[in-house]
Amino acid sequence: MRRLSELLALVWALGAIVTERAAFAQAPPPNAPPAESPANPSAKEEKPSPPPTPRAQIPPALPPKGYIPGSRRSIGLGLSPFAPSGPTLPGGATIPFSVPAEESSEFTFKFSGFMSAALRLSMDERERATPRQFETTLLAPPQTPDLYGAVRGTNAPQGSWVELRFDYGNAYVKAVVKLSTWKPSAGETWRETTSQNFLNEAFLLFTAPVTSDLTLNWTVGVFRNAYGSLGQYGAGQYNAAIVGSPFGVGETLSAKYKLSSSLSLIAEHGLMGRFGKVPLGGGPNVYDHDANPSRPSALVHHAHVGLGIEGDVPFVLGLHYLHNFAQDERDQIDDPKTPFLDEGLRPDPKMTVLGADVRMINNHLGNFAVAASYADASYAHLLTGMNYYGADTGELLTKRLLGQQGGGTGKLLIAGFEYNFSWAKFLWHPTAFWGEGPDLITSVFANVGTVIESRDPSFDGRTLYKLGAEATYRFFWWLAISGRYDYVSPNSQDREESFHVLSPKLVFRSNWNSHEHVTLSYTRWFYGAHTHGEAPNDFTREELDNQMLALTFGMWW
Repeated sequence: MRRLSELLALVWALGAIVTERAAFAQAPPPNAPPAESPANPSAKEEKPSPPPTPRAQIPPALPPKGYIPGSRRSIGLGLSPFAPSGPTLPGGATIPFSVPAEESSEFTFKFSGFMSAALRLSMDERERATPRQFETTLLAPPQTPDLYGAVRGTNAPQGSWVELRFDYGNAYVKAVVKLSTWKPSAGETWRETTSQNFLNEAFLLFTAPVTSDLTLNWTVGVFRNAYGSLGQYGAGQYNAAIVGSPFGVGETLSAKYKLSSSLSLIAEHGLMGRFGKVPLGGGPNVYDHDANPSRPSALVHHAHVGLGIEGDVPFVLGLHYLHNFAQDERDQIDDPKTPFLDEGLRPDPKMTVLGADVRMINNHLGNFAVAASYADASYAHLLTGMNYYGADTGELLTKRLLGQQGGGTGKLLIAGFEYNFSWAKFLWHPTAFWGEGPDLITSVFANVGTVIESRDPSFDGRTLYKLGAEATYRFFWWLAISGRYDYVSPNSQDREESFHVLSPKLVFRSNWNSHEHVTLSYTRWFYGAHTHGEAPNDFTREELDNQMLALTFGMWW
């Protein structure tokens, strides 16, 4: 232990030498905000209040002390529609995805994006290898329980995501178009239609600073919102928004009113829908999990209210209401693949979600979020337009959590928390830490859910939970080491479905605050006797691979 502590101290000292060369403690980097001049508080109080600034001249707020370009600055009730849907990187080893820029009345064009691709291979052993065969096999893609946003998913092995974003506008109106895919075609052996999102989002964002205290934002078009996200820039380590994520064609109106210099009242309201119906006779095949003609067009009505507390330790408290429903009779055609449900006589499907969350936006005390939601569903199998706990259709939600008997009718309670802590930012406080030096980032996270009621006896009363921890040490500007552990218990009625996951990683970069990463990882699953996959990848215990090697690389700009 003594030698280990001496080695750690030496590594830290080497990193400190590199940090001193940067001399960021004495001179902030170019992206730092101007230093605040000392002020006499009593003299400040005696100054009269300045007159309201005209709309076109309202200056942008200065970034907080220690701000690194790309860090979250705005406080809202949900995840910004600008945020990409890419996978979470280990320990924040690269800075976030998009750099806020000062807006003006001049129209400008901006191209930005995020790219991450992963070469993932699983390893196994042949039972009867011939003299001309290796005993060890390498298989792609790996067959594991890990699926993006799924109940059994952990995101321990990172996946692929490519997103191109085109912005045109000014401080008051902006057009945004996104192209995205989670399966770059040239890197795959076959093209899966639903993986190519093409023009995934296209929307207008209107910003109206009505007064110095009231600002309105109106988003109109094709986009998605996310509420109850546990991560600073995304849904969190488990890639599932706890409250819900409505998406489709529609609008969201947000209002922020400053009650005081540090307290704001925030409200949002929106209506969205999925109106692109599959024509009669069309639909999915065995390899394509897309919509089918028996699924109606659906709407999502959502409303939110909360408080934003600004300052050195900013908080957001939110209450959420979402209602996903369909009232469409034109496609009431019985689907022979669902003998338990006659779609020709179906009731109108609906699901109501009530939720609450508390978030502490990243500061020297870390980034923390806790969220909970209650869902009451009736025939949710037929719903579209809202992602609830990682299931982007009612069909997936039914197969994973509610059970197919009863067509996805039941009640759910889902909760989660996540806490990410930068030790360097904490130890440097109250001096600003600009990220230009060694850092140890630790994270703990957990999700828990229970099926309060279900018409499917095999799902009724079932409880699930998963928890994990990750530590990432950035000891050189070019190298970080990360380790992660997860435990997943998807079914309280059968403990043999539970499993453990271990995943060590090496992360390479070109600078302390670089825009790119190359990650080499190894992931090992320790399965229970009855562990299996989940929809749409229903692998049996015998079909699951238990080891994975991955080379992941990506960049944002």
